[in-house]
Amino acid sequence: MYNTKDAIAVARSDAQALHARIQASTTKDHTAIRANARNVAAVARELAASLKTLADSQQADAKQHLRDAASVLEKAAQDATKLDSAEDADVKARTISALQRARAATQKLSKAVAAKRASAQLIHS
Repeated sequence: MYNTKDAIAVARSDAQALHARIQASTTKDHTAIRANARNVAAVARELAASLKTLADSQQADAKQHLRDAASVLEKAAQDATKLDSAEDADVKARTISALQRARAATQKLSKAVAAKRASAQLIHS
């Protein structure tokens, strides 16, 4: 079982993996990208839901970063869902949008990790 600090770090790692997966799919053909999009959407939704749950146990700064990351991941899931049915001309743009959202979520999770560490340092000081 993870403690809260570890759970945030795991969530950040999961978001980084999602980002890498989307980035790797940009070199594939459109059929493969669409197939990957369905899975990316599911992973992004699942990660967003877990972040919302995790946010409830955090201090204000980390809580807001986690909620922001969850919101961005929900939008990434929407992008990926739209990608699955996008016209061929729109596939690249939708993939880039999902990639940017996954990157933004990772950055917000990094801020949550930093806020959690800062809070822990204040407590131990």
